[in-house]
Amino acid sequence: MKGKLKLFMVCTLMAVMTTLVAAPSAEKQNEPLRFIDVSPSPTRQEYFTKTFEKFKQETGISVVYESVPWDDAANKLTVLGASNQLPDVMTTWAGWLGQFTEAGWVVPLSDYIGNTTSEYASTVTQLVWKAEKELYGNIYTIPDGMMVKGVFVRKDWAKDAGLQLDPKKGWTYAEYFDAVYKLTDPAKNHYGTSFRGSRGAFDPLFVYLESLHGGSAYAPDGSTLFANQEAVDAYKKWMGLYLDGCAPKDAINWGFVEMVDNFCGGLTGTLINDSEVAATCLANMQDDQWMVMPMPKSDKDGKIYNTVNSPYAYSISSSSKNKDAAWKLIEFLTRPDNNIEYCKLTGLIPIKTAVGNDPYYGPNGPYAAFVQQLNDPAMVVPVAFGPFNYTDMHQGMMHEEMQKYLLGKQSAQTSLFNVVKELEKRMKAYLAENPGSEVEQPKGLM
Repeated sequence: MKGKLKLFMVCTLMAVMTTLVAAPSAEKQNEPLRFIDVSPSPTRQEYFTKTFEKFKQETGISVVYESVPWDDAANKLTVLGASNQLPDVMTTWAGWLGQFTEAGWVVPLSDYIGNTTSEYASTVTQLVWKAEKELYGNIYTIPDGMMVKGVFVRKDWAKDAGLQLDPKKGWTYAEYFDAVYKLTDPAKNHYGTSFRGSRGAFDPLFVYLESLHGGSAYAPDGSTLFANQEAVDAYKKWMGLYLDGCAPKDAINWGFVEMVDNFCGGLTGTLINDSEVAATCLANMQDDQWMVMPMPKSDKDGKIYNTVNSPYAYSISSSSKNKDAAWKLIEFLTRPDNNIEYCKLTGLIPIKTAVGNDPYYGPNGPYAAFVQQLNDPAMVVPVAFGPFNYTDMHQGMMHEEMQKYLLGKQSAQTSLFNVVKELEKRMKAYLAENPGSEVEQPKGLM
């Protein structure tokens, strides 16, 4: 009898100990997921908070929203990664992936994506994921949305000027320049373009120059393609929009905010910028006041050269104790209905193909010209400035050299060559320091 009692007590004790040991693991599974946003704003926080509540209702999984200001985000995530305290899901930026993948802070997602690649837009599969596979050997992000440039146009001004603009037909650079001049009427305080003369000014100019060379900027050996008279002539034509009075004098100091404000405010007739500006136009302008044309086609080959990028993306950290639940959250955030709602708030293009019936992204919606370009076989994504660090140039030299020409302090050739020769110098140094590396090539979407 005592033996049976003793056996019973031992079994009971073991059962209790097993329960105690198992309990923490069970609690781990039921712990809320942590999500960090690296570009917080009241609008974004409201969206995520509401969406996480919907996620909990559907799955029973709670999510805690955290945020860090963009300026501090890289340092914050680095500290969390080094201490193995990264949240389960985080918004990441493409420029961080080299560090994050090398340190093992993010989880490969190919197995999670599985056979669902056909659900994603070609910009995701052929640009974002293709680049990640080439650089890091796997897929590590799911974009939150895509950005592509277009030309915002004052529809009412165009009508008064007799311009017949059809987004579905598109236009060439020659037709774009002609429209800017026709929309300029200083007597009415109308200027044809929101010319960008400050930081970022070289970006659209660089793409225009690339349209002369099939989307390329460098020869295979790293030499610039823009140190010639053809490029100088194109440079003068672009800068002529300012020098000929198609932009206000103070546009030489304009950046993103001034360009958008003056377009929406009725001072300028065109604006080259990303799709995110459409949200501002919808909020501040009447439907009959504005429209979007696709980026102009190259006058040389008829292709549309346009930059495409994802501002942020979702990644699963290696610190996550419940990676499957983290993937469920990413799936939920990028589900067409949720992704469409998010993109409308942020001015992005959804990453899934199932958006055709949505009035915003359908053929007659405000984002139609952007979606149209992303599905146009003629669109090509030109090369970037380079794989090297050019932040200092982007924040200073690039637009400063442009301003010197605009102010008559030096010639167009000197201003252009100073920039492209410095880019050439850095590209050749990069190739020499990275044996086996090659100059980037333009990428078609189809």
